[in-house]
Amino acid sequence: MASVIVRFLSIFFVLFSISTFAQRKATTPAPKKTSEDYKMLAYGATTNTNSGLLGGVVVRHSSAVGSMKGHPLHRYIAVEAINIKHPKEKSEPTSIANRFIYGKTNYLFSVRPQYGREIVYFKKNGEDGIGISLIVAGGPSIGIQKPYYIKYDRTGRGQIEVVQYDPNIHKELNRIQGSAGIWQDFFKNMQLNPGVHFKVAANIDMNTFGNSLTGFEIGLTAEAFSKKPEIMSSQLTQNSQFYTSGFLTVYFGNRKQKK
Repeated sequence: MASVIVRFLSIFFVLFSISTFAQRKATTPAPKKTSEDYKMLAYGATTNTNSGLLGGVVVRHSSAVGSMKGHPLHRYIAVEAINIKHPKEKSEPTSIANRFIYGKTNYLFSVRPQYGREIVYFKKNGEDGIGISLIVAGGPSIGIQKPYYIKYDRTGRGQIEVVQYDPNIHKELNRIQGSAGIWQDFFKNMQLNPGVHFKVAANIDMNTFGNSLTGFEIGLTAEAFSKKPEIMSSQLTQNSQFYTSGFLTVYFGNRKQKK
């Protein structure tokens, strides 16, 4: 995890340096300041050090509310839906070349409403350059624990059943035919586990075309649940009540002037 976080932060410092260098080297007169009284709505996908390549989806909204020490200040509101994996999850092949995760008993999803502030340190020059801002946000977490189902040959004669995986019951690995998939009985036997989370991120606003925009968020998240969620069997390993992760979000959206 540490190496991924280092890579995320390295990208941020490189872009930060590029923006600073570009502003210092500018020889043309500065353009007339444009109003910061706008609002932005964007959608994106995120990856983090507690997930796979696609860790979840994000909807975010920001609007100007004033300034802080001479820098534009925005209200930041977002909702994230994230899949959280246990560090010891490992996909194993079955006897028929399908795959399943040995020891995994549940999926864990986290829905995170967020409220915070975004401080713009470097504004974009029209459609050129890079804008950089700092985001600090947090809010409640809605942890959703969903059973991990497998296809299991209970009799060894090809009578396949879909059951929640329990390594204490399904000991004969040659009878496991693979995972039943994340959408199997998706809303059945779910358990809620409330919590809280906090994040700090660098927002990198890339080139925009008209009202369209593209950007990145690179940062760190800390999250705690009211009780330990069981992702892996508690008899095989420990599950944590507290999670930290580095994340990278790519988003696309629109920016409009307030009326």
